[in-house]
Amino acid sequence: MEFTGLLKKALLATLLGVAAIASSASAQTTITLYHYQTGKNYDSFRKLLNEFEQRNPDIRIKDMFSQSEQITAELQAAMAAGRQVDIATVIGKNIIHFLNNTPAVPLNAEPAKAKFLENYLPVFLDLGRVGEKIYAVPHAYGTPMIYYNKDIFRKAGLDPNRPPRTWDEVTQMALVIQKKTGVMGMGHLHAAMRDYGTMLMVTNAGGKYLSADGRCALFDSPAGVAGVALWQDLVVKYKVMPVAADRQMQSAFNSGKLSMYITSSASLGGTVADTAGHFELGVANYPLFKDGMKRKTPNSGAALMLYSPPGERRNAALRVLAYLGDRKIANRWSRESGYMPLSKNPLSDPDMAKYVSSYPLVQPVIAQMADTVPTATWGEQGALEAQSIVSNLMDALWANHGPASKLVPEAVARMNAATGCTAR
Repeated sequence: MEFTGLLKKALLATLLGVAAIASSASAQTTITLYHYQTGKNYDSFRKLLNEFEQRNPDIRIKDMFSQSEQITAELQAAMAAGRQVDIATVIGKNIIHFLNNTPAVPLNAEPAKAKFLENYLPVFLDLGRVGEKIYAVPHAYGTPMIYYNKDIFRKAGLDPNRPPRTWDEVTQMALVIQKKTGVMGMGHLHAAMRDYGTMLMVTNAGGKYLSADGRCALFDSPAGVAGVALWQDLVVKYKVMPVAADRQMQSAFNSGKLSMYITSSASLGGTVADTAGHFELGVANYPLFKDGMKRKTPNSGAALMLYSPPGERRNAALRVLAYLGDRKIANRWSRESGYMPLSKNPLSDPDMAKYVSSYPLVQPVIAQMADTVPTATWGEQGALEAQSIVSNLMDALWANHGPASKLVPEAVARMNAATGCTAR
């Protein structure tokens, strides 16, 4: 009898335990987060999400991957089909399009749940700001930098500890390298539709790429034309840059076949790993357009937007965003990914200060934060067609079909017809 009683108690305890687990599982809120992180960056990002889940067992985060070139279309398809989207990684230049065409939720609709927004530098919130409402928080913001092969610099008789400061120096050093080593001089990132690369060249030259509402292309100004003309000259006049896709140039640089490559700081971790043991890597700030001019670098990358309906999913999603916006977590993500630190005074975090002090390759990223300006965002109408025109413009310039002074104004006129620009 005593044994039977104990057996009944054990069975009852087991049943109660199973019930408790089932109850806990049923109380768990699952949110869906779309992103484009791959490789080492995905491992770091998922580790952060796993740690959040451990701290918050009532929330599960289902991450959904899509390539950066495809995530805009994938998100729109998911929403149109009624699939769950709670937090979405949105390419910076498309934020206005998403505001106008998707049911985005203001992050500060409930101020008590939006305290985490105070952690960010205000300039990094401007992309998603409409009046008093903030619809996007920075997440994967890169800044363009020069990656260079110090071993090739030495072979060419250049000082490996003196990287180029200006575009004139980039050009001259690239010419010297090609003459003395036979290695191609430099490359410059394009990004999707060559849109970001063109924007970067134009903005750093002192021009304006788009109007504030994203409806009018403005880079047919003298400064804008000068920025685009420089990109053409690197290929046509000086012949120091190949016409190749970003991945091809990155691969060429990593294998020692390209002496300098200008790309995002987001590539830092991967480039360090891929070049280790092959050559000594150097990193420097994006070139000044001319000596004495201020550097202006639009950020690349993406922000996070909120789509959860009112209730538990929205509360859970806001808790995830607050966690990712915490200074220590954001700084850790920056250290592990190569993206810019996004919080105010990142070096006030002892871990971040120690990291920057001990890892010189990341110091240009920190220094260039002050030079960052918000990336230009496209309006609702004709954005894809306009970006296609940018891509075709650069193809025509690199094929030497005409000077920038002629081809740029023609392209801008076609872009503005596509986007419905009526007043500049």
